[in-house]
Amino acid sequence: MRCKIILTEFPNYISKDKLNVYRVIFDDKGIHIRLDLEGTPQYFSIIDSNLIVYSKKLYEILKGIDFDSCELNKIIEGILNEVVYLLGINRTKLFEKFDTVLYNITEGKFKDIKQIKDLRKAIQNLYLDYSSLYYLCKKLSKYISQEIKDEVEFAYERAEILLTRSSDIYNIYLTEVQNELNNIIKKLTSISFIFLPITAIASIYAVTYATLPSNFSSIESLYFLLPLVFLGIILTIYLRKIKWL
Repeated sequence: MRCKIILTEFPNYISKDKLNVYRVIFDDKGIHIRLDLEGTPQYFSIIDSNLIVYSKKLYEILKGIDFDSCELNKIIEGILNEVVYLLGINRTKLFEKFDTVLYNITEGKFKDIKQIKDLRKAIQNLYLDYSSLYYLCKKLSKYISQEIKDEVEFAYERAEILLTRSSDIYNIYLTEVQNELNNIIKKLTSISFIFLPITAIASIYAVTYATLPSNFSSIESLYFLLPLVFLGIILTIYLRKIKWL
């Protein structure tokens, strides 16, 4: 059933500040409600079985709803059902995006911290939308069925799980960055580990020999170079074995 939906400006006789606090206001004209979508407050009223909307965005969402009837409780249930559906689509997309980001981080393919911040912010906004909807259901509990209450509660819990998981993504990212840094330090340490003993032995040889061999084809050059090369090979094999190189 297509109920009458009126798009108009927010009226002066309704206190927006009060509505922002209580979310639902009853007066002699009807019922006035605030809900949040994408972190933005949306306001509407139900007066004499007419749905009055105060934003173009909310109007576009609600105008296609096929209500069971134009009674107060059916209008409220229809709106809540539509909002739960829209938020559910957004939640599914964020879950998929989260899984993609998490996979890229663990595979070492992710370098953009801004994408994590944007994802975290989107998840927080979604959670706030669900919190607003959950609180709204509590205020309007006598007008809605238990089925809708259960759907909203389940969706709210799923959004809470997503928020909790997203809070860990920074730690996962920083851990991967730290691991990458550790690998670089290990390689630099390995190079030092190889060349420091060689440098020490070379220094000893330099002090021991009165003159260093100037011709590498002489036997003295073999005495000088073979221990250094042998030590370098042994250290390299050892570092490869412990997977430092």
